[in-house]
Amino acid sequence: MKGYLSGVALLLLSSTTAATQLGVKSLEYHYPGSTEMQYRVPWFSSADNPKVAKRINDYIFASFINQLPGNNPQATVNKFAKSEMNATANLDYTVEYRDAKVLTLNMFIEGCGAYCESYNVPMSFDLANGAAITLNDLFSRPTIAELNTRIRKDIRSQIDVFVAAHKSRTPEQIKEEKGEDFNYADFYASCATWTDGLYYIDKFSLQKEQLLFLNGRCSNHASRALDELGDFTTKIPTAELQNQLTPYGQYLTGAKGTTPVEPAPGIDGKVMYGTLGKSLRIVLKVDCKYGDSFEGAYYYQKFGAPIELTGKCDTANNQHYELKTSAAEHAQEKITLELKDGAYQGVWESNGKTLPVRFE
Repeated sequence: MKGYLSGVALLLLSSTTAATQLGVKSLEYHYPGSTEMQYRVPWFSSADNPKVAKRINDYIFASFINQLPGNNPQATVNKFAKSEMNATANLDYTVEYRDAKVLTLNMFIEGCGAYCESYNVPMSFDLANGAAITLNDLFSRPTIAELNTRIRKDIRSQIDVFVAAHKSRTPEQIKEEKGEDFNYADFYASCATWTDGLYYIDKFSLQKEQLLFLNGRCSNHASRALDELGDFTTKIPTAELQNQLTPYGQYLTGAKGTTPVEPAPGIDGKVMYGTLGKSLRIVLKVDCKYGDSFEGAYYYQKFGAPIELTGKCDTANNQHYELKTSAAEHAQEKITLELKDGAYQGVWESNGKTLPVRFE
């Protein structure tokens, strides 16, 4: 298991002049009858800015526990651990970076299906409001495409340097080490060669004076033991990107100015709180993944279970969204949202019934 925080208080300065106390403790679940930990989830609290802590907690639970935390987050973790549908074998975290404006975590997950695979998910949060920070917050779409190409080329460069370092070895030497015939150039030939799509910028975080991008290994599960490179990390100094950052990105990274700047409107990667009908509290979370469609769900805050949604991400200026439920066994629901007066407002529809809906 990875991770090192078990229950400490972090002093994190908000974007205002006053300091914000953000405490973190770990919610743990141990294997039955054992002292070995299976799940460890961060839980944030703040006396002076509880909304920041709530938004971060809700994001983490929606992303990795598949449920809002509710009034008893430890019980929610326990329920998740005991669920027969749970494919997560292990879950852990580390706090990677924090400054006056940004908190960066890394979640370590081991998932099991036909076989088990482990992976890391880095994420950064704006400490002024608790919102997750996305690349769409920091860059324009053309710049994101440029970053994607740059990262792909960096991965290929890492591979080329590694392969070149092994050229002096004979096939016999390699076979003796690997236990079979093996060619380094052939093994990595197809890695980081896709050029039609934004495949390389999905996992990123803000670190000290740099952006960190994480990409998975080249090998499949069967050939994993032969893969000496493993995951790829690409670090890009924010100083090199300051003229390409949005005003919000420049503010977060300290590139220009100290006056707080809000990100452009959008629902990608955000936990948004709202009402359905007159007063029914609901929560929305969707992730665009830099394609035409997104993964997402909305939640009745009282119950906390996800209702999965599908829809289009690439809308003009993030003004209009149409979201639909995907479960075929239930009557389809549709949520239509328009950006108006700083909030997403619209209509929820199902079986001929309509209700007003609003998120912010």
